[in-house]
Amino acid sequence: MVSNDVSDKTPSSGPALLLVARLHVDLCRLASAICTARAAAV
Repeated sequence: MVSNDVSDKTPSSGPALLLVARLHVDLCRLASAICTARAAAV
């Protein structure tokens, strides 16, 4: 029962996975931009 609940909540494919991937990329780009800006300021 527990394993089924976990598998149901974990998106293996589809729009949810794409959304998570896009958010991850956006966060990485934002972090990179912040680090670059800080390095340039110093």
